[in-house]
Amino acid sequence: MAETTIEKRPYKDFSRGVHSAGKVVKAQLELTYKCNLHCVHCYTDPYNSAEYFPRELQTSEIKRIIDELADYGVLWLSFSGGEALKRKDFFEIYDYAFKKGFVLVIFTNGTCFTPAVIERLKAQPPFFIDVSCHSVREEAFDRFTQVPGSFRKFMDGMELLRRSGLPFRLKTKAMNWNKDEIPEIRKYVQSFNVEFGFTTSLSPRLNGDVSSLEHRLAPADIKELETREDIWKNDEESCAVSRGRLGAPSDALYRCGCGTDTVHISAWGELGTCTLEYESRASLRTFSVREAVEKVFNEIKSLRFSSESACGTCEIHGFCERSPTAIRRQTGDREQPDAYRCDVALDRAERLTKTTLEHPLAARRNS
Repeated sequence: MAETTIEKRPYKDFSRGVHSAGKVVKAQLELTYKCNLHCVHCYTDPYNSAEYFPRELQTSEIKRIIDELADYGVLWLSFSGGEALKRKDFFEIYDYAFKKGFVLVIFTNGTCFTPAVIERLKAQPPFFIDVSCHSVREEAFDRFTQVPGSFRKFMDGMELLRRSGLPFRLKTKAMNWNKDEIPEIRKYVQSFNVEFGFTTSLSPRLNGDVSSLEHRLAPADIKELETREDIWKNDEESCAVSRGRLGAPSDALYRCGCGTDTVHISAWGELGTCTLEYESRASLRTFSVREAVEKVFNEIKSLRFSSESACGTCEIHGFCERSPTAIRRQTGDREQPDAYRCDVALDRAERLTKTTLEHPLAARRNS
């Protein structure tokens, strides 16, 4: 009997091929808004309160959604929060998804690792664990999380992870309060032999509170950091397929990757196209995954600029982290430009394309 051989392919080639197939293959599921921290920039923290927890999906509902995601052809499944590990039934859910054959990713703040948690994960390892690392200074860390002692729990958890052999990466959000720490954070991250990178975008909170934006870096600081570190990475929270290149003007409200291969499901079971986009959502307590995807994707793709917004004629949108939902929460009108994002995008576009470009709001400023 002839032996059967299976061709081996690099993971990046496999991933690129699957993502270009034109169907939904990736899902992020927020298991809970519960978290042991109260980070000052966190978009979900307004719902990190006991009064909201009863609204969250029950175990049986999550398992049904996992079944539907598998049947729909989703391959990558990320668990996030809040803090996903704060759900008492986390491993019941995790093990259920693991047996379904998903490529699993866990987003975590790193403070909830214990020897028992690590051993459970080693028994059925995820594809990787994504850990937030925004500070390596104890006073700043605890002030940022608003929880005394959280820094020591983070450091203890990371040492457990370091010795575990489990695959992980660390991600950093550069903000005005930690910008001077970036070299220290980079050194710490690289001590784990993992690549260092940071993002700078911040969004309003889910309840519409925009106070998180107070922690944004000034555009000049973003330029200095990205130039010095030679880094500009898309935030995992922002879906985009055209990042890093100039693009033709379009009246489409969404010119990124929203409505293509990814879905996001909130802790309350609302399916959308992206973590931070709430212009169209469908409840998975009412619709099946298939029905919700069809409804939401069609609505997102149909949205157009109805006003003469500068964003509709902008050619540097591939460098912009504009979010219609964020803009609506900031200004009350999702079509309006945000001068801050325009300034950041222009600098990135000129720096990376080595081209002198006109500011998207130049015409308005000169009128």
